[in-house]
Amino acid sequence: MTSAYAHATPESGWWWNEAEGGRGYTIEVQNGVMFMSGYMYDDSGKPVWYVSGPTAMQNSTTYKGTWLQYGGGQTLNGPYRSPTVTNSNVGNVTVTFSSATTATMTLPSGVTIPLTRYSFGGTTPTPTGPVAAICTTANINTQRYNAIAIGMTPDQVNATLGCKYDTSRTQRNNLFTTYIWPVPGTFTYLGVYFDTAGTKVIDVFNGAPGTTPSYKFSMGF
Repeated sequence: MTSAYAHATPESGWWWNEAEGGRGYTIEVQNGVMFMSGYMYDDSGKPVWYVSGPTAMQNSTTYKGTWLQYGGGQTLNGPYRSPTVTNSNVGNVTVTFSSATTATMTLPSGVTIPLTRYSFGGTTPTPTGPVAAICTTANINTQRYNAIAIGMTPDQVNATLGCKYDTSRTQRNNLFTTYIWPVPGTFTYLGVYFDTAGTKVIDVFNGAPGTTPSYKFSMGF
């Protein structure tokens, strides 16, 4: 079966790679135009800032732009001093969004790194209310699909969707477990990859270079 993947507009805010604490990115999209900045360090360990955009996105899930480097700006306590462009073409950057809170960035060197929206105020509360034993099209839709995130437990996904997965359609191998939330009598369904124990949502590619995070799939919406 061919799966139809759903996407959402990237959330504005701070983004990072959890395995690379100490550097991060700000991303904001307005009317299909994206601006981003990166804060990190140069080869000598000095802090450095880069920006890209505002540039129109290629489509709803892909941004391609050029990094610019700035320097010589205002200090924390000093008088205002206008920054200057120290490098107008550091290199190209591509960001491919797999959901509103997950993405893969391709750096000028060609190296790819997974990114997630930085969460510091606690996890987004899962919807409250009854969890039905059988899913309907009210449960399996783009909005609820996009709310599923890496690290969730099966109960959290059940609560997010408002219905339970079909235990008879669970698939297991030595790499991951797949749970399916189908709408009986239709070709509409949603699938999510969990670890081998079936306890939390995982990226089946584990953030490998050149891959886009893959942890859920869908059909029929």
